[in-house]
Amino acid sequence: MKTLVTKNGLPPSTKLYIEELGRRLRRLRKSRGYSRDRLASLTFIGRNTLVRMESGDPGVSIGAWAQVVHVLGVDRNLTLLLESPEEDRAELKDRKKGSAPDINALAESL
Repeated sequence: MKTLVTKNGLPPSTKLYIEELGRRLRRLRKSRGYSRDRLASLTFIGRNTLVRMESGDPGVSIGAWAQVVHVLGVDRNLTLLLESPEEDRAELKDRKKGSAPDINALAESL
């Protein structure tokens, strides 16, 4: 059976997970009071790398992710990054362009 993939070689559902992770990273960064420039400086990554992370670019290294989650204080409890408030869950259900996968279910399966 042939698996469908996106232009970058990922299955569409995986691409949606990464995009959702990026959106949650952006919300977490903002809730912690960091600008992109400040967080990039603290994590020793480029601002453009942080922008790519927040936009769901799958090409960002796991090392960059590790630095960011450490500075944001969620490296010991990644569920803080994976959890979403109830209003976010409702927003996901209302999306008209396909349904977004349940990132919480993915986290539980790891």
